[in-house]
Amino acid sequence: MKRRLEIARGLIHHPKVLFLDEPTLGLDPQTRAKIWDYIKRLSADERLTIVLTTHYMEEAQLLCDRVGIIDHGRIIVLGKPADLIREIGEDVASIRIQDKTRAKEFTELPFVRKVEPGETINLILDDGPNAVPKLFEFAAKNGIRILSLEVRTPTLNDVFLHHVGRELRPESGDGRIHTHMMMRRRGTR
Repeated sequence: MKRRLEIARGLIHHPKVLFLDEPTLGLDPQTRAKIWDYIKRLSADERLTIVLTTHYMEEAQLLCDRVGIIDHGRIIVLGKPADLIREIGEDVASIRIQDKTRAKEFTELPFVRKVEPGETINLILDDGPNAVPKLFEFAAKNGIRILSLEVRTPTLNDVFLHHVGRELRPESGDGRIHTHMMMRRRGTR
């Protein structure tokens, strides 16, 4: 209710731009979903530009027309969520094989853009759904035993990790981690 009241207070004077600083921080999933629905309706119905800061990538991907990822006070990437996701790869196949030393062999396939070795090997693919049967065919033909395979489409969280890195950053004096996101949603009709 407090979050809803904060948003209502910001709307009393019918602004053209509304700034929301982490509007769903600490909320339960049900309340968070209601706030998200309200923000989407508000943007569309009132033709209101909303500038939103959040650490929740799912929230940014769902609500924002444009996203800026900020690291150490600098915008490191800016664009539409779908475009940013497409830039890092269409799909990721997380694959476990019996002999991990053979992971690099998958680079022979034209639809495999990159191989990221590890306990679970990530294959960055151009077209995941069509690639899966070809991966199994290639493995069978070359005697590579696949233990498990999971394909997923990247999210804005993957974009964040791609540009900022996977490690946690040192905290500042006020206890905050130095990695932030800024989103903007513009109402369209």
